[in-house]
Amino acid sequence: MNNFETNQDRTAEYLKKFDREKLLKYLIKEKNPIIFDVGANDGASLDEFKSWWPEAEVHCFEPQNECWDVLDKKSTFFGDSVFINKIAAGRQETKDKIFYTHDITTGQSGFNKINTMSVDSVYLDKIKNENIELEEDYFARINNERTVKMIRLEDYIEKLGVDHINLLKIDTQGFEPEILEGMGKSLESVDVVITELMFYDYYERSLSFSDIEAHLLPAGFQLYDISHISKNPINGRTDWIDVVYINKNTR
Repeated sequence: MNNFETNQDRTAEYLKKFDREKLLKYLIKEKNPIIFDVGANDGASLDEFKSWWPEAEVHCFEPQNECWDVLDKKSTFFGDSVFINKIAAGRQETKDKIFYTHDITTGQSGFNKINTMSVDSVYLDKIKNENIELEEDYFARINNERTVKMIRLEDYIEKLGVDHINLLKIDTQGFEPEILEGMGKSLESVDVVITELMFYDYYERSLSFSDIEAHLLPAGFQLYDISHISKNPINGRTDWIDVVYINKNTR
């Protein structure tokens, strides 16, 4: 056993040993897992999953049409093991769910407005302290409304006859509880959930552990790991984290 002078040294060493890839491969032993990527954006996670598990079956969900061309190209590259669903997921099916685009980056768009009074926003801090003339342009590029189609994942799963999901990844800028609710009883057949939790006030809505655990704990999940922590450069606050939950009933 290694001897470490401090707990910080020990943590740093094992963070290297169990990075995101190694951790998920430790938890998911299958060579051809079934993965749901909710909030696929431009396919960065899809690339990761297919590099870790080349035989994986990946179902991507992304309502932003700005991302569809890139996802289509990746689907063509990976072949018929990747399914691109150009639609959102939530607690109920609808054809006209309001979606907010933020032209700063597609990764920030979602179902929650950006908070224009945020004290944690790097953009607003820069405008305030460095470049006030950017203010008008910034506010014109955020919180632009459009409508998107939405489905319940439980309905999708039942339609395809999927009886088991190895990994459910959710990254939807604060909309994670609604997606988990839309999983219904199907959530109980998932082995591992990795999802983002946002604590800062960048959006008008932030989350807490209780928001997602209200759905995960009754389905048999327990917290396994905090796999990533993003710190705020302005005030040192924890902006968001990635958390990993495992289903003790399917292991």
